Amino acid sequence: MRAQTAGFANLMNASEHWVSPAEEAGMDETGRGPDDAEGAFWSWLGFWLQFLILGLLAVIGAFVASADARPGDYQCGLLLSLGAIALAFLRLKHRLDGGALGWGAFLFVDDMKNLALAIPLFVLIGLAGLFVARAWESGAMHAAGVGLFVVSGAIVFLDIKYVFDRMDSNGS
Repeated sequence: MRAQTAGFANLMNASEHWVSPAEEAGMDETGRGPDDAEGAFWSWLGFWLQFLILGLLAVIGAFVASADARPGDYQCGLLLSLGAIALAFLRLKHRLDGGALGWGAFLFVDDMKNLALAIPLFVLIGLAGLFVARAWESGAMHAAGVGLFVVSGAIVFLDIKYVFDRMDSNGS
């Protein structure tokens, strides 16, 4: 028993003086601290969580379209499913192309020239949503039309805020 403990102590002493190949070559190794590892985990989780949510929306849209219980359910479900799939692919392409991690740079415009194009476009989309909501008195298409109007209005105001925030940060 005493020989095994002595062997283990010699092994521990030998490992304290071990030099890695990178250190022999004169390179400094920088280890990741616990904060870096935790931040990397949350970044990784956030990246894949958005695809999980978009995948769930695609499946929900497919179920709504297949049930076709009320007028307009098929169209709304199909649009939700296709929109979620398209957004997931665009988001993945943006990330693989080295784009910014946040959704702001992905969804919003950066300068006044593009803002001048985005505002009328989303105003027209919002008005189309109101016309869709008016055409269906109730049901999924009515809710989709109202939702399209609300989201389009929010995007217009958030685009304006994003452009002016970027202008202020570049000017300061």
